[in-house]
Amino acid sequence: MSERDRLHELEARQLKIRDEVEMARAHLRERYALIVRSLPVERISEKDFRALIEKAVFASEGGTREPVGLPPPGRARKTAPASGGTPPGTGERSAQAPGSPASTQKVISPAPV
Repeated sequence: MSERDRLHELEARQLKIRDEVEMARAHLRERYALIVRSLPVERISEKDFRALIEKAVFASEGGTREPVGLPPPGRARKTAPASGGTPPGTGERSAQAPGSPASTQKVISPAPV
């Protein structure tokens, strides 16, 4: 095989691998989109949502980029639930999930700052 033929074959493989990478990336993003669709993301602003996702992606890459405009973890802004009620305060219980025994319901207090 000549070097020219070898180069042509390698370029063809490269294109095939590039296509496979793009298909795998698209498939993974579709799976993650399904996860997001199942979460009540409407409770936070688009800006905060984007900052959270960016922070998670950069943290998994070992990056140190911090998103701007996101409140520190201990001082997160409370938002009203989608049901229109008020969010539970510190030490208050939210409504018990249907079918779950009361003994499994815990009050989760924020970590001390």
